[in-house]
Amino acid sequence: MNLEIHDVSKNFGGIQALSGVSLSVEGDELIGLIGPNGSGKTTLVNTIGGIYAPDRGEIFLDDRPVGRLKPNQVAKLGVGRTFQVTRAFRRMTVMENMLVPAFAVTPDKRRRELEARAQEVLEFLTMDHLRNDYGRSLSGGQQKLLELGQLLMTDPGLILLDEPFAGVHPKLMETIFEYITTVHAEGKAFIIISHDMSSIFTLSQRLLVLHNGELIADGPPDEVKQEPQVIEAYLGEEDEEYV
Repeated sequence: MNLEIHDVSKNFGGIQALSGVSLSVEGDELIGLIGPNGSGKTTLVNTIGGIYAPDRGEIFLDDRPVGRLKPNQVAKLGVGRTFQVTRAFRRMTVMENMLVPAFAVTPDKRRRELEARAQEVLEFLTMDHLRNDYGRSLSGGQQKLLELGQLLMTDPGLILLDEPFAGVHPKLMETIFEYITTVHAEGKAFIIISHDMSSIFTLSQRLLVLHNGELIADGPPDEVKQEPQVIEAYLGEEDEEYV
């Protein structure tokens, strides 16, 4: 799957959240997206995913314009995403949570077939023992794993993750890290928003940096973290660990 973003801007009541952002994602790239709070990271992901329509500019998936499509339409074209605040169905079991997005994207599939797939995914995420637990009983980290499982049920070609490591126990973080590397090896593309610098520099093949709604850097992590503009805007001149 190829993603093209051309000169995308988004304004909220006079606040310029995105300003002329252009970039492309080709094939199965694994991309980190970083920047200070308020730099436009989540707005960019929301615009790709159909939650917001750009005020200016165009977004294409495999040469098809998608900037004015609804989130469910974008999802059916192969884009999956998670949110900073998890959105598990609290009154449904883990298994039922897994089935909801699968039925939405592939309504013609039989329940038995989808349950078998869901069981495989839950085992991969080491969550199969929780299949009958309700969403409200899960920890924050387990809810993040559940969202990742829901993504796999829709078989997206492009996966957008918004702070997947935030507030997660180190053991669960290892599982999320393994999820990303394994699924990427299967040919999926990722754009990952994260403030966890250690993880994002280790995972990413390419790094995007937003600042004040503008894309100020795009390239290999080892090169991007050396750019003076990035150091000044985000990493900080005294942060020698990454400079």
